[in-house]
Amino acid sequence: MTEKRSKAEPEAPVTAAKGDNKTVENPSQSPLKKSGGGKSQWFKVLVILIIVTAVTALGFLGWTQWQKLVAADRVSKAAASFERFYQPIEQIYQQSEKRQSQRIEQLYNQLSNMQLRLNVQGQRLAELGATTRSDWLLAEALYLIRLANQRLQTERSTKNPLALMENVDAILRQIEDPMLLPVRRTLASDIGELRLTGEIDSVGLFLELTTLADNIDQLTALNMVRESTVTQTIELTIEEPSTTKEIVADVVQQLGQLVRVTHRQQPIEPLLLNSEVRVIKQNLRLMLEQAQSAVMAEEPEVYRVSLDKAERWVTQYFQLDDDAQVILQRLTSLKGRDVVQQLPQINGSLAAIETFVALRQAQLSQTQRSGAQ
Repeated sequence: MTEKRSKAEPEAPVTAAKGDNKTVENPSQSPLKKSGGGKSQWFKVLVILIIVTAVTALGFLGWTQWQKLVAADRVSKAAASFERFYQPIEQIYQQSEKRQSQRIEQLYNQLSNMQLRLNVQGQRLAELGATTRSDWLLAEALYLIRLANQRLQTERSTKNPLALMENVDAILRQIEDPMLLPVRRTLASDIGELRLTGEIDSVGLFLELTTLADNIDQLTALNMVRESTVTQTIELTIEEPSTTKEIVADVVQQLGQLVRVTHRQQPIEPLLLNSEVRVIKQNLRLMLEQAQSAVMAEEPEVYRVSLDKAERWVTQYFQLDDDAQVILQRLTSLKGRDVVQQLPQINGSLAAIETFVALRQAQLSQTQRSGAQ
């Protein structure tokens, strides 16, 4: 048994060795298995972490974008509300700016006008300081000559222009300047022309025509010549004729002394009614009024035609008694009157004094510039 044990004991180690080998082999295999399972778990964890991180990042990005959209919406709403609030303010500001610019422009224009007035006043003060009594007299003479020319054309009369020109001559006599001799010579020539020009009394003609128109009522209308019934006692003195033939011849001779035959060169016109006479007289007044208008308008043809027609109507429709004869004489006299006022040319004196004043001012300006230099 001991041998058996001895024989068996050596086998124990082998078994033990085997067992040890098993035991040795197992530890070598378990770490490998454990390491492979750990890697897979770590990989899963890593993937999960990556997924979680990605999801978290995506969520964060989405939330960030949503916040941006919300913020942008809020900003747009705020901008819209601000624009609605700012638009009236902007309009008020624009209106205020426009009013302010208009006010500034108005003030600038007023300032410019004041500056111009100051410049004009300064220039006038400088001119007044350099103006002498002769300059004032020349200015007055120039004004009177211009007024005389204007009166001559508007009034169509030489009376007032002549008085004005004589006043100009009196003014120029007060200026002791030899250079005025040509001006005074031209002025004297114009004054002579005014004095030699005939004056037409248009007012007198107008009034005389008015008087003739008032005297028309005194005219007597022309009637048919009525044979006056004369009762005559015809006494036939019949002497004892010797024959019947002598008796007939004597009777015819005595009857021939009673009957008168008149041959008219013009046709006999019928009698005029009272209404027709009034119309004729009214037409005569209108003719004379037309002649008055022609006198004031200086229309000689209309004047003479109106008077000729009036004269012809007086002769044709009215009896040529003393009143008619007076009216016809006045019409004939008025036809020979001139109604056009002849006006002389007095522009020579105006041009002469204007030239003299211009030369005088040029000399004064040149003298002032020389003194300033």
